Amino acid sequence: MFKKIITPVDELNYRVDGIDNKYLINEGNRALGLFAATTGTIVPTQISQQDVFFYVMEGVFNLKIDDRMFELKTGELILVPKTSSFTVSFPENAKILTARL
Repeated sequence: MFKKIITPVDELNYRVDGIDNKYLINEGNRALGLFAATTGTIVPTQISQQDVFFYVMEGVFNLKIDDRMFELKTGELILVPKTSSFTVSFPENAKILTARL
């Protein structure tokens, strides 16, 4: 846990070789994380046992939930219901705040 004010979008850098990430909380079934990914990055399909929240701090990313595709842009958010399958892809650079609830 941190005891300072942060600007989440400034906590990450775009990396050529993968995703930059930082967990602010990662305890058991709950997590609060920051992720930055570059154009073309794809995160393989996964299923979470908790609801997963995504908030776009910068850029654009695509989220496929079960059979439905969403394109999210800066300032937008979405909640993936637990036990849904989801895949994340980045058509351009993006910084995301995510939480497992």
